[in-house]
Parts: sequence; C-alpha cells; structure tokens
Amino acid sequence: MQKEVIIVIGGGITGLTVALELAQLGKHPLVVERGPLLGGRSASLPCKATDRCLKCNNCLVEDTLRQIKYDSPFEFMTHTTISDIRREAESWYVTLETGPFFIDWEKCTDCGACYEACARLGASGVVRGASINQHPFFGIDQKACSCLQKGADPACVKECPEGAINILTRPQTRQVKAHGIVVATGYTPYVPPEKNRFGYGRLPNVITTQEADEMLRESGAVTRPSDGRVPQRVAFVQCVGSRDRRIGREYCSRICCGYSLRLALHMIHKYPDVDITIFYMDIQNFGKDFEKYYSEVKDKAKLVRGLPGDFYALDEGKISVSYFSEEQQKNVAQPFDLVLLTIGLSPQEENPDLANMLGLGINEDGFLRPSQADASAVVVAGTARGPMDVAECICDAKSAAFKMANFLEGS
Repeated sequence: MQKEVIIVIGGGITGLTVALELAQLGKHPLVVERGPLLGGRSASLPCKATDRCLKCNNCLVEDTLRQIKYDSPFEFMTHTTISDIRREAESWYVTLETGPFFIDWEKCTDCGACYEACARLGASGVVRGASINQHPFFGIDQKACSCLQKGADPACVKECPEGAINILTRPQTRQVKAHGIVVATGYTPYVPPEKNRFGYGRLPNVITTQEADEMLRESGAVTRPSDGRVPQRVAFVQCVGSRDRRIGREYCSRICCGYSLRLALHMIHKYPDVDITIFYMDIQNFGKDFEKYYSEVKDKAKLVRGLPGDFYALDEGKISVSYFSEEQQKNVAQPFDLVLLTIGLSPQEENPDLANMLGLGINEDGFLRPSQADASAVVVAGTARGPMDVAECICDAKSAAFKMANFLEGS
C-alpha cells in the first residue's frame, strides 16, 4: 500500500510538532525547511528563569528538538524550497529543490570541523545552531559562503571527516506526491527601517528583543553592544512594528508584553541593581500566569504608559529618551545605557505566492487563512496564521495534525 505522504512546510516548532504528532498516528510527514537548520526562530529562545520557572516556553522547544535529534521518526529536508505545487484529483504534486549544498543528517556527527575550517578563513559561511539539541548543529549559509561566491573549493568539504557535506553544481529537484499539506511557515520579526526614530542601526546600544534573545542565549546576559558592559539603566519600548497605523500594522502581536515582563524579571534577578523602565501603550495579558508576573514587575520596575518620542545619542554610548510624564504633566528626557525595542511579528513575504499555489486566503494583516472550499486537504498552523507564543503554536500544531489525520482517514 502506498504511503500517504503529508508535506509539512516549515521546520520550526509548529512544523516539527505537527510532524511528530502525525508520525505517532502512523502517518508519513515530510518536513520541508528552506533554512540550514531545524528549529526555526524558537530554537534561539533563551531560558528566562529567575529562582523559578517563568513559563517562557524555552524548555518546550528543547524537548521537541531532543525527540528528533538522532532518531527522527519522520523525514525532513533542509535547504529546500518549493518551486511548484499542482493539484490533480485528490493529490498534490509538490516540486522540491534542495541545495546547491546541504549537510547529510545521517553522516554528520556535529564535530564542528566545518565550522572551524570556515572560521580559519575569516569567513562565516558555516553557521551554528542555537540549541545543543539541534542536529545537524551546523549548516551552510548560502549568502555568506565566500568559497561558493569565488568559485573556490569549499574548505568545509575538505575538512569534514565523515564526508557529510554535499556541494552540488545545481539544486536537486524532487517531485513528491502528497495527500495533504500543512503550512507552518511561521513569521518574520519586524525590523525597523533604515531611517527610524528609535535610532536603531545608528545608535549601537539600541537593539531589538530578538538580538537580546540571541545575546542571552549565547553569553547568558544582556549587555551593551558598544562595550560589553552590564547596563545600569534599561528601557523597553513596546509595540515596535505593531499597533501602528502609519506602517500598516494595526494588529497586536500578542506575545510582546509577556516577553518583556519575563525578560525584565530575569535581568533584575541576575543584576538586582539594574533600573528598568517599560514604555507601553497598554498591557496585553496573554499567556500563563501573566497577572502574577505583571504584579511582580510593577513592584520591581517602572511602567510608563505612553511611547517615547525621540532618541538621541549622549556621551559614553548612552541614549536620551524623551517622553510625556503623567506625573509631572510635561515632556521629560532620561538617559539610558541600553534600549530594547520589543518588536512585533510580521507575516512572511512569501504568503501571497504560497496562498496562490495552495488556494489559501490572506487576512487583513497579511497572515494565511485556510480556504473554505478546501479546508481539510490544506491546514494552516501556528504563526503562519497569526501571532502566537510557543505554547499556543504547539497546541495549534497538535490540532492541525489531528485535522489532517481525520481528513486522510475520511472522517
């Protein structure tokens, strides 16, 4: 009997959860991930625990990655994109393009020889995973690979003792007959444009929360990029890239308030003398135990209702932040050592193309929604259909897997 293959588009926490659930139900998922590593953006999330767990959901991601680290119950393909999808009767014919390079999951031992070889050349073509539970732990960044750009023999291939790195002259093409498709393509973090009032990209100590995540994951602390020092005064600015009509993003990204509260508590726990101010429009109480964390932050940090207007450079890398003080009933300016921009979740740029190929709809915010005419054969899950935190993505992924299994069984 022929396998009923389900294509899962996206190898983040949603896609991996869908695949695990389908595999446990006896189905045959194939995860297609365009990047070099599995885990998506959630794999870079750091633990924000203090003296107790703050339910930041990092451990949920680690548990999922650990399940598939060396004995994946489903097939997956990294460095792979979808070039065409067509429907014939009850089946989908999906054309996949892999390469022109990839690391063989079964041969790779995560020894790091490829990464070291690339680093010795002063290049950054080989990237590392954020989690030790990612396998392969290394991947190749096509845009950054100087060997491929110069037409030179890649050093990583020569140094790999297992021969796990494949460099192809052209992408490999494979057509897969699928009986269902789950879209778990995730989101894109908002990036302030080149000219922005926050000074992002111009003031070195103005960074996004995504960059703070990466810093905390890598070094265990959020420090000033300009000098590596622990900041004494920190400002969080909420709703950057969300709830802003001027940039066409009026929706709430939902996860940002909870993120900032947890990170603030983590920083205060690690450095009790740090002075934190959170500028906000209003607090959205999504997530588990939110009220408890909110009450604790009100006791340990300063909450200012209203977003700052101007950001200016001061001596020693400090930033002057001006805002309207309700207490003083006037505009004031305060210096901060570090400013964290709590960025929103944006829909993927490829959503219109994917919607066209699969007959999906797009909501007013740019996220995908299933077609009413074919809501069973194609299921949209996780942040592909709107902002969610990790726990919500996992729940939504399990629901998507259940829907797909029911569809395949004719329920």
